Amino acid sequence: MLPEELTKDAFRAKNGEFGWRREQVPAVVAVLRERMQAILGGELWWVLDGSPSWSGFIPQREGADTVYHWETERKSNEPWAAFVRRCAEQTIEAAKLLPGRDELPPDLAGQILYNLTWVSEVEYGSLRSRSV
Repeated sequence: MLPEELTKDAFRAKNGEFGWRREQVPAVVAVLRERMQAILGGELWWVLDGSPSWSGFIPQREGADTVYHWETERKSNEPWAAFVRRCAEQTIEAAKLLPGRDELPPDLAGQILYNLTWVSEVEYGSLRSRSV
C-alpha cells in the first residue's frame, strides 16, 4: 500500500503496523491523501532503541504515564474527498502538538513514534455497515 521509501525507515510492529517519527508523518500523510485514504486517527508509541515492541503508555515529566491518541469522525453527508482532506490536516496537527513540548522527561530513552489508522472509502463503508 505504501511506497518502500516510507516503510524502509519506519518501525514495524509484530502485527505489521508502522510507527513513524514526527518528521516522517507529513510524507506518509501526503501519500495517503493522494491515494484517497482517510486517516481515522492514530496513537503514539514509545519504542526503546533496538526493541521489537512498543508501549502506548508514555512516561511523563510529571505524573502517571499517558496514552496519546486522536481520531477524526466523518461528518454527516461529508463528501469523501473533504473527509480525507480533513483527516490529513488533523493528523498533521496531532503530530505537531502531541506530545506537548514540556510533557516528556528530558532524558527519555528511545523514541516516540506515530501510528496511523487509515481506510479507503470502500473499507469505511463496510465498517459503517457492521452492527455492534
